[in-house]
Amino acid sequence: MATTYSQRAPFNDWWYWSECFVKRLRTMAELYKEHGETERSDLASDWAKRLKDNCMVPVVAARKGTKTDEEKSELKKLEEEAIFNAAQLFRELLVNLPFMSSSLQDFLQVTWQECKWDDPNEPEEFDEETGLPKKKKKKKSGDTRIAELFWGPKARQDEGIRSGKVVDGGLPGIVNNLLVAEKSSSNRAPTDYGQAMMAAASQQSLATSMQQHERMGVQVNFKPGGSI
Repeated sequence: MATTYSQRAPFNDWWYWSECFVKRLRTMAELYKEHGETERSDLASDWAKRLKDNCMVPVVAARKGTKTDEEKSELKKLEEEAIFNAAQLFRELLVNLPFMSSSLQDFLQVTWQECKWDDPNEPEEFDEETGLPKKKKKKKSGDTRIAELFWGPKARQDEGIRSGKVVDGGLPGIVNNLLVAEKSSSNRAPTDYGQAMMAAASQQSLATSMQQHERMGVQVNFKPGGSI
């Protein structure tokens, strides 16, 4: 059974899912630009920048250190503001993602279901009439960026945009779950992932974003609870 957020998520989880969206939006921008869709490319890039800039405000503050109660209080305030802003951006994205996904599928001439990563453990299908193994459909595109766009990285396949609709899961389903949980009256309980994320952010020697980690050759594979 899939895990869902049953209470309000901490800032670090919002940061993580924002970063996932940043990655997908940057891929969209690249694909749009390569296909001559400059206006749409700029729009996707702008979405990515707004999401990233929003979460980096408390992250930068955390890196400076929070030794005093006043500094800790100010950081919490910045985190709450970032969560509020991220929620606003996510709501806008949820409205637009079905159209964005559909338009991407159209000009890439693929369907989001076909782009799913191959599963080496998937049982072989046999033709009922001949008893012979069925030939697997060849994917229309071998571009791994497209697989990651719709299905996320191979090891984390709930991080893609899929159809863009909440009902089909992926990032739309996760952020919708985050938004629903935000209406609860519970406290923000830290997740194991969130604790690790903030520990990294508070140390100057460590990168403060998944992209920076990857440039350093470090695989970021932390997973916050709450996938759909």
